[in-house]
Amino acid sequence: MYDCKDCILRLIFSHELYDEMTDVLFSFPERELEFMSLDIQAHMQSLESITEQVSGFKRRKMVEVTIEQGEAKRLHRHITQSLPQVKFQAQLLPLLTLDENL
Repeated sequence: MYDCKDCILRLIFSHELYDEMTDVLFSFPERELEFMSLDIQAHMQSLESITEQVSGFKRRKMVEVTIEQGEAKRLHRHITQSLPQVKFQAQLLPLLTLDENL
């Protein structure tokens, strides 16, 4: 497993859960988190509403937090304990520094 000091924890969830998710992120007990949120379009087979079927995508929210790997695991646990009924996707990505000579 790759060990990253600085990572990006990417959370993807239903657009309707944005307020709940941000409340949980702001209540992280270890420190105040700064994060970026974006509206995204998820293209998938299980389009349910007529709006999704016509547009061809589901509206989702994506939140990205720059964080250390161990802290990311604790944040993930905080989210799942605070919102046990919520389904979301979490991805931990290494944050790489680009070589200035490129």
